[in-house]
Amino acid sequence: MPGEEPLRALLQTIREPLTKGDAAGAERRARAVSAIVRAERDVAEFEAAALQAPEEDAETIRAELRSRFRRLAEAEHAGAPAEVLERIAAGAAS
Repeated sequence: MPGEEPLRALLQTIREPLTKGDAAGAERRARAVSAIVRAERDVAEFEAAALQAPEEDAETIRAELRSRFRRLAEAEHAGAPAEVLERIAAGAAS
């Protein structure tokens, strides 16, 4: 997970458009920050699982993470609502 200072910097990127009255811009940035934090968590979970799992299981986990990151990026790029992004990040079927 990002440390305290990088996380504060990410949160500041959300505050900036809010202070200028750009709620839509703040929401887009908040979704991006949320996706980054989830990705960091997923990588940490993957690393923990890889230490405990045989190599073939680790490869399956890698493939799932790559697929989920791709779907998340495509949905974000397409302007998907936050609920859809959250389902993808959580690993739910798209």
